[in-house]
Amino acid sequence: MAKKFDAIIRGGLVVSGSGIRRADIGIQGEKIAAVQGSLPAEDAVRVVDAAGKYVFPGIIDVHVHPVYEDNIGGLSSTAAHGGTTFLIHYAYARPGMKLLDTIKTYKEDALKNSFLDFAIHGALFDAASQVTDIPKAFELGVTSFKMFMTYAKLKWMTDDYHLTWAMDLIAENGGLAMVHAESGLVTDYIEDKSLRRKEDQKEVFVKTRPDYLEAEAVYRAIAIAAVMECPLYIAHLSSGRGVLPVRQAREEGQVVYAETCPQYLLLTSAVYDRDDGRLFSAAPPLRTDGDREALWAGLRSQDIDYVATDHCPFTREQKTWHGSFLDLPYGLPGVETLLPLLYTEGAATGRLHLTDLARILCERPAKRLGIYPRKGALDVGSDADVVLYDPDSTSKVAAADLHSHTDFSPYEGRPIVGRVTATLSRGEVVSEKGRIVAAPGRGRPVRTGGNREASKSR
Repeated sequence: MAKKFDAIIRGGLVVSGSGIRRADIGIQGEKIAAVQGSLPAEDAVRVVDAAGKYVFPGIIDVHVHPVYEDNIGGLSSTAAHGGTTFLIHYAYARPGMKLLDTIKTYKEDALKNSFLDFAIHGALFDAASQVTDIPKAFELGVTSFKMFMTYAKLKWMTDDYHLTWAMDLIAENGGLAMVHAESGLVTDYIEDKSLRRKEDQKEVFVKTRPDYLEAEAVYRAIAIAAVMECPLYIAHLSSGRGVLPVRQAREEGQVVYAETCPQYLLLTSAVYDRDDGRLFSAAPPLRTDGDREALWAGLRSQDIDYVATDHCPFTREQKTWHGSFLDLPYGLPGVETLLPLLYTEGAATGRLHLTDLARILCERPAKRLGIYPRKGALDVGSDADVVLYDPDSTSKVAAADLHSHTDFSPYEGRPIVGRVTATLSRGEVVSEKGRIVAAPGRGRPVRTGGNREASKSR
């Protein structure tokens, strides 16, 4: 007699945004076929023992960069070790590059090499030349586009004219506008003034990129998005002051989403004073304990929707300057430690509930990006993306134990409560007991945007 299920995950505590229950999960093919109190072991080809473990929907990381030291294949492998089952990669269309060509290159790479399902954001480094490609990008399944409100000296900054144009086109096509919100020209002036004074740029880094300028850019982006009736996504929010305009816009009924990152929840600008402070160069910068607590509060109040890593895998050598702190590349690695750190510093400390983790890392990103309940849920009919987490394990973060091609972790030595014991993607075990057991190229593209709140109607 044919077995009813290909696999049953038995005896675990199933965690969702609405509650926790002891249940078994039956998997048939690539989908969840049953979630109920008890499923007979004889009904399955394979039984996965989840006793004593939390069973989460697959973690969704909506902000990763498969460049620098981790390519798409390596990044997806690293992510799977940490319980992530779905990634959204930023396709870097730098000045002189075509947005559509860049998207196609990233998609082809992912189809050949990704261990995990994926989507793509368009990243416009030269919006004046690339904005007209936005409507055609939708035909490639890309519905979200990031612009930079900073980096004017690098000629990456999108001015307000082209930001407005981009939002107009994105709204017309039912997409999502995304911004790196820092007031670029003001930042450049403050930085130039500091350079004229010959100040140590590591010591004044936060001073040259103050929270007021993040909040100003957030407010300006919200204002433009409101006029253009365009859904807006604020990436890597770093300050308590930046949360305020997001909250106000939502109270007024505007569609605005906000993301923060582990580095802004766990680290402060005090790390810049360390001997290895150069490793922590990032924009926006790391800020104060007050900002950290405001971001945790924003997660609890749901003013901040989710946490993503902004994974930027640089090495120690790349983070060694030969002139100024300003010459360093900005960004920190962290895709593999997303769930363990949020569990340790959120659920295990009482800052968040387990259900908050499922909401922040699974359900909310899937809903906001229009892929729920296919992703982000453990419901009948959902993709069988499942993570088993053992809360009784303890360890410390060590770059040597992680799987990124970078050679440091910003969280080195930090205690970790719990560990991922298995990661399943569409019913297939990808990572188990610290080993990748699937083949590259199994990941599938997923079009985002299908269920997102309606944007501009014409």
